Amino acid sequence: MEIKIYNDSSKYHLGDVLKESLKGFKRSFYLARQLARRDIRAQYRQSVLGVVWAVVPVLMTALVWIFLQASGTIQLSSTGIPYPVFVLMGTTCWSVWTECLSLSIISVNANKSIITKINFDKEALITLGFMKMGFNFLIKLGLLIVFMALYHVVPGWGVFVFFPLLFITMLCCMSVGILLAPIGILYNDMGKAIPLSMQMLMYVSPVVYMSPKSGLMKQLMQYNPFYYMMDDLRNTLTGASVEHVTFWLIFGLMTILLFAFSLIVYRVSMPIITERMSA
Repeated sequence: MEIKIYNDSSKYHLGDVLKESLKGFKRSFYLARQLARRDIRAQYRQSVLGVVWAVVPVLMTALVWIFLQASGTIQLSSTGIPYPVFVLMGTTCWSVWTECLSLSIISVNANKSIITKINFDKEALITLGFMKMGFNFLIKLGLLIVFMALYHVVPGWGVFVFFPLLFITMLCCMSVGILLAPIGILYNDMGKAIPLSMQMLMYVSPVVYMSPKSGLMKQLMQYNPFYYMMDDLRNTLTGASVEHVTFWLIFGLMTILLFAFSLIVYRVSMPIITERMSA
């Protein structure tokens, strides 16, 4: 059994902390898998609709906008593909990003009882959240595939680009969520603020409408990373090419650095937070 000695030294070697964090993911993978299996079974066993609840929020949001567009209540520019598929692509990606931002906070808060009683690598909680989010994503992806088949939307070879790009965006959102986790664990406000903020951001991002070609909104979107992310993810699913290559190169590099930094912060802060929760 490995013996760990905790002391009050304030000196940290960032490289060593990052290395230990990555090892923590490996050491705790089995625990995370068991917890994920337990949570997923419990979540859907106690509901009548079961896994349908994974797609209800996405589907309801999409149906509202489909109805508004079909009834003429709102006028949207041409999307190039059937609007139901267009809006479902947007809401699916958006729900995944929202879950990635919240998964670390939710996982830790839901497992406070074992955190204070058992000494284990807390990276297991990040893996746990990612596994649960991934399970829900597969269900949403299945719904999207059904809609694309019904409306005869063929993705082409771009689908092989879609998944790497989507993973980069998920990793970025996870990194931000991991950085916010220490605050969210101590103060519940953060867990409530993330979904609310994402709901507001959705309406200034091209989730349910096409990106404007000109005007003030077009200029504002140049500073919105979700604009580039959403546009190109949709492009890869509809047979179009990736338009913002430079953005993805810079974004990918920044995401890797942000992820490494977030793991260091998480690794250093979790023992302190665990002590506060035990007090």
